[in-house]
Amino acid sequence: MEQVFALDIGTRLVMGLIMEKTSEGYQIIAQAQTEHRQRSMYDGQIHDVEAVAQAVQWVKEELEAKIKRKLSFVSVAAAGRALKTVVATAHKSQLVPIVWEREDVFALEMEAVQHALRELQPDEGTPYHCVGYSTIEAFLEGQSLAKLIGQRGKDVQVKVIATFLPRTVIDGLTGVITRAGLEMRDLTLEPIAAGRAAIPPDMRRMNLALVDVGAGTSDIALTQNGSFFAYGMVPMAGDAITERICQHFLLDFKTGETIKRSLSLNSQITFTDFLGAETTVDKEEIIEEIRPVVFELAQKIAKELLRLNLKNPHAIILVGGGSLTPFLAEILSELLELPRNRVGIQIRERIQGVSGEETLKGPDAITPIGIGISTLEGEGLQYFSVRVNDIPVQVFELQLATVSDALLAAGIEPRLLVGRPGSALIFEFNGEMKILKGEFGKPAQFILNGNEAKLDQELKPGDSIKFLPAVDGKDAQITFADLIPRALAKKIKVNGQKLLFTPRTYCNGHLVEDDMKVVDGAKIEVSANRTIKDLLRFLHEKDYQRTEIRYKIDGQEHTFPGGREIFVNQQKSALERVVQDGDDIVIRVKEITIRDLHLNPRPMVFCVNGEEVHFPPQIHRVLSRGKILTGQDKVEDGMELIVEGYETRPILSDLLPHIKIPQEMPANARLSLKKNGQQAEFTTPLIPGDRIEIHWEKIIPQ
Repeated sequence: MEQVFALDIGTRLVMGLIMEKTSEGYQIIAQAQTEHRQRSMYDGQIHDVEAVAQAVQWVKEELEAKIKRKLSFVSVAAAGRALKTVVATAHKSQLVPIVWEREDVFALEMEAVQHALRELQPDEGTPYHCVGYSTIEAFLEGQSLAKLIGQRGKDVQVKVIATFLPRTVIDGLTGVITRAGLEMRDLTLEPIAAGRAAIPPDMRRMNLALVDVGAGTSDIALTQNGSFFAYGMVPMAGDAITERICQHFLLDFKTGETIKRSLSLNSQITFTDFLGAETTVDKEEIIEEIRPVVFELAQKIAKELLRLNLKNPHAIILVGGGSLTPFLAEILSELLELPRNRVGIQIRERIQGVSGEETLKGPDAITPIGIGISTLEGEGLQYFSVRVNDIPVQVFELQLATVSDALLAAGIEPRLLVGRPGSALIFEFNGEMKILKGEFGKPAQFILNGNEAKLDQELKPGDSIKFLPAVDGKDAQITFADLIPRALAKKIKVNGQKLLFTPRTYCNGHLVEDDMKVVDGAKIEVSANRTIKDLLRFLHEKDYQRTEIRYKIDGQEHTFPGGREIFVNQQKSALERVVQDGDDIVIRVKEITIRDLHLNPRPMVFCVNGEEVHFPPQIHRVLSRGKILTGQDKVEDGMELIVEGYETRPILSDLLPHIKIPQEMPANARLSLKKNGQQAEFTTPLIPGDRIEIHWEKIIPQ
């Protein structure tokens, strides 16, 4: 007959039971309990692992002495406030359609679990431990599917429901149990365990509220339609009552606990306070002192019940040592408007189908009995240890524990499971958009007990997993030499010099070398090496590329056609001729001189008596940067020239030979000279464009 070790680690009391299943129900073979020597737990949370482990060790040894054998495995319960469930989704897209293999889908599901964990656990929040998940929905290209494995497409999405416990709960429980020389067999939740024992299955059809009032917390579980459907917790319980007694009477916590438990036994209570004074008080005085705290506790329990249930339940069942708190049941019935007989305390004596250890009585025994029943019925979270990269990891088997469960428990990030494909390289080549794909990543490897494994492979206790992270694919890369085949090169001679005539490559307007890498977003232009015109563009020499000379005269730009002759294999050739491998090409460029430009100075133009008069240049001189040039001087591209036709500015008398003056001089007249409407003389200097007036003017006698 299988026997189980059920252990209830409470804030005040540690109770252990050895139980087995019989034809009539369940039997308690042995029981042992002890209180913590000091306050090593607060609000149901383990704060001093060593102290709690000592209490567990004492209970274990007591039971071993009674059953005459060594205990190795134990079943425990976590606080009802601990369990969290979160629904989350994960989405993934590929550039091209792929077949979604089992590993891809598992990795996507684990990514959804990580999203749930991030939603549950903010950056500064409590770390949580995933104890299992299941897929609710799966989509391929927006279409709902039962399974994604083997499907082909680019876009997939999964929705999962993940279940979590705080890592502090798991680490605290495993730390205590390990120090006591035990290994966790399975884990259940305290309100589930208490409800399993306190409320028979046929009663769970009604809307009942189970309230497990412990020392630090009051756990709540609600039933309806045959099952438990909601859990809650109030961070207040029996310790708050004890602390009020200690504060009022100046007592240490242990003495306060003794007084609180004596309220149901004695009408008067005698105690010694912290300063050594012995005092005797009536029970009623103590009850009146704690009544406000009891009312506050009842208010919080009622509020949480209404939040979870949205209405008053049919009845409330109280369990746990704190359920014996004076007036707690009465106040709850008033707050929730329930008949007094609908709020009651469940005790071990009224539990049907549980026999043995008849001295074990009261509401304290309900939770450990429920832990034992849950284990015997296989209803707890199955728990065992495996190793991931030589690190021990605790696995909770909600269904069948797999490699993926162990990786989640070990905190492996989903991004380490599937290698990211390398980034694509996108560039423009001679006006056409090109895409070069990156390499596919290599998936992670899982070695289970020395053999290659899959994510969905089942685990058993003691298994060892070696995890090799995925390797990201290399980003796409290519050099310009790879992009443009060198086979297109032609061996030719130009003006007697050997030359390798290759296509020229320009990236974003700049000439690049063959061994340089193409960058993302580049605009690449490749000049061909086909015709003589392409060859002229290929050559660096400026004269080979020249088609005209640019120069300036007095600041105005002018051009002059450049002279060039091209011979291919001693035959004169046009620019459109195709260059062949082995061609001997001669390029002759004719020099352009100042004489070739035929630069003549312009005459000065004046307006005389309304007619245009040209004053011819007196000299012919061409200058560049202050230097006087000759007709044989070579014209350079971009040269700035000044053409001079005069040594000095002319005066009005210099203009007279080029104009017509009336020959007949009237009597009593004189020659009148004006420049721009002002009187002038023969020596008045002129500027091109001046308006000159010359005529005979009659002299009026005085």
